[in-house]
Amino acid sequence: MERIELRVAEAPCWLRPCKEADGAAIYEAAAESLERVGRWMGWLTCSYRVDDAAEWAKGAVADWDQGSRYEFVIMDPVSGRVCGCCGLNRINQEDLVCNLGYWVSDSFVRRGMATAAARMLKSFGLDTLGLKRIEVVVADGNTASRGVAERLGAVYEGLQRMRLRVGDTSYHAHMYALLSE
Repeated sequence: MERIELRVAEAPCWLRPCKEADGAAIYEAAAESLERVGRWMGWLTCSYRVDDAAEWAKGAVADWDQGSRYEFVIMDPVSGRVCGCCGLNRINQEDLVCNLGYWVSDSFVRRGMATAAARMLKSFGLDTLGLKRIEVVVADGNTASRGVAERLGAVYEGLQRMRLRVGDTSYHAHMYALLSE
């Protein structure tokens, strides 16, 4: 799959495929959001370092080439800063199903960026990649992420017990789905 930017007129952000060189910018966006984002994302701990972000970015580029995940940085059109990440991952090529994930740094919350990014990924996944189902799995208690899924128009399918593990804690999770039909 060719690396393409995702843009929508009037959107508060645009998406650019992750590059290996994005490690420092991703780290900066994530580090400022340690308390809020780290609560729900097991990778973001106080021991998270620039090297971790650089390694993740390198893996994201390699996985894009293999078609196993498509990771983007969320870009602020005003400052040109990376303000978060989003992607389609855990792609099941046989069943044409994947997971949609997103996070936005503290400096950019409440601007509609997560919802806009998720909308662009929805179109990319269903229309460009030809997926049939995109799942949004949200830990119980993560009301901000649930709001994004609901604004996106994802259908709520219920609470799955002990579905997500964040660090050493397992959480019940709310399952939402976007379908091609």
